[in-house]
Amino acid sequence: MGRVTKYPEESLTVFERISRLYGEGKVTAEIEDALRSEFPRTIDVTTTTRLPAHSTESYAELADSFNDVISKVASSMEIIANQKQVIDRQQEDIQKLKTAFVLLARSQKRLKELPSGSEGLPEEILAQTQALEEKDAEIEEMALKLTFDTSDIKAKLQILESELVRLRKDRREMEKFLQDKIDRLKDAAS
Repeated sequence: MGRVTKYPEESLTVFERISRLYGEGKVTAEIEDALRSEFPRTIDVTTTTRLPAHSTESYAELADSFNDVISKVASSMEIIANQKQVIDRQQEDIQKLKTAFVLLARSQKRLKELPSGSEGLPEEILAQTQALEEKDAEIEEMALKLTFDTSDIKAKLQILESELVRLRKDRREMEKFLQDKIDRLKDAAS
């Protein structure tokens, strides 16, 4: 057993109050303020008597339980800190969403302020708009064809790459075969 600080039995109520306050989620500064208002800062010491051995054991148990409470409070504080970080990130996201909604509302307002129909537009602008829409459709069709052509080219390229690999393998085998034949002819000639 290590060092143990002995507290009078009256201090048990103080420790219990501290434990409850930590359990309620209070921080150390708040707990100190609460204790100052609830308990006197000094106590009257009457006499000191030797405590029996079993009393020391009860203080050790009290110290152990207090340490358990403190460790639980520390883990709770860590969880609270993590949750605060999550809440802060969520608040940032909410602020971004608010900004986006404001911009969206402004854009919708501007769209409503634009002339709605084509009755006020000159014929030349209507003709140009029609021509641009036709060109846009043609460009989309060409892009689609190019996409298909690109897919076909990729497929053909894969086939050619596999054929190239096969031809390289055949070349190595042919070189090996010819080298073996040359070596056999040299051996037969000597």
